Amino acid sequence: ELTEKVKMKRTITFKAACWLFVGMALAMCKQPSATEGKTGVVADTMTVETPEDAIAKLMAGNARYVEGKSIHPHDDLDRLKETAPNQEPYAAVVGCSDSREPVELLFDQGVGDVFVIRTAGNNVNGHLMMGSVEYAVEHLGVKLLMVLGHESCGGVTGAISGEEEEGQLGKLLTSIRNDVPQYVGKSDSLDAAIRLHTRVQAERIMANPAIAEKIKEGKLAVKSAYYNIHTGKVVID
Repeated sequence: ELTEKVKMKRTITFKAACWLFVGMALAMCKQPSATEGKTGVVADTMTVETPEDAIAKLMAGNARYVEGKSIHPHDDLDRLKETAPNQEPYAAVVGCSDSREPVELLFDQGVGDVFVIRTAGNNVNGHLMMGSVEYAVEHLGVKLLMVLGHESCGGVTGAISGEEEEGQLGKLLTSIRNDVPQYVGKSDSLDAAIRLHTRVQAERIMANPAIAEKIKEGKLAVKSAYYNIHTGKVVID
């Protein structure tokens, strides 16, 4: 009887060991290989030759971000060293300085991929911002310029509230206010004001002669977009 119990115990132990081995093997199969991204998604190898390619690449990255499948490309020291001599971003994003709008993360891009221009309210009505836009187009050769507005934008909120601010902040809010005069005093229409303000900035960029020429030649696209800070999703207007 003792022998039978020992045999049974050994059998159970052997089966448990087999199941443990199978579980470990399956777990290893699920781990991403060296050629895959950090979430098991194949690395982004999409090339950009046209403005349409640039749009597709940015939006594909945002889709990964929203789905929790970011691959975090070009985020290491090797990429930094690769781009140190020269930068060739394929897109420029005019975004808001809001801490909840981390442009590279939203589009799952890395070092050297996107030229980011940020100011409170993503307003380009001034030589500093427009000069940066021109630099991205004329010297870096970006194929896409995206103006990215976002939900609950503090700049637009302050501008349409009608409250006055002192100093340079007051000038900034006045500039934003002048672009959406129909929404001043209408805080319940904040989203509409944000979207309109973003479109106005895109139109202002497209009115720039040097940029208009690139668009006419099919070398550049200018888009306005809206970012939802609750979902992370970016929608092109």
